Amino acid sequence: MKGAYYYLFYKLYKFGEWSPSSFPGDFTATFTIAVFETMFLACLKFYYIEFVNHNDVFSLTSFQTIVSLLAIFLINYFAFLRDAKWKDYVKSFDKLPKYKNIIGTWVVIGTLAFIIINVAISFHLMGQIAANRNKFK
Repeated sequence: MKGAYYYLFYKLYKFGEWSPSSFPGDFTATFTIAVFETMFLACLKFYYIEFVNHNDVFSLTSFQTIVSLLAIFLINYFAFLRDAKWKDYVKSFDKLPKYKNIIGTWVVIGTLAFIIINVAISFHLMGQIAANRNKFK
């Protein structure tokens, strides 16, 4: 699992280095991972509200939300930004055969697409919940 996490970082790092940006590639990759993790946690919360507990109210200032965002920040900080250990992973992933990198690229694209599609579905569900709440008021 740790290797997959670092491979995701590697692919986003390479994309950040390739694209024009004033931010370093490691920061861009770490920030992108944090955004996708936050979106995934929001989806899980939305699905929880829809399918498990309809009375739960999503609040951006709830303790649960703050702890989740803090955990994402700390995990990413210690995994990528605290030291230069990620550079070793980038070097090792650069040495992979081309076909493995192509497969890995498609796995990363599939994973990120899965998260984006889930965000769209969960936002749609939350819109339906909000519309139904307004009908009965």
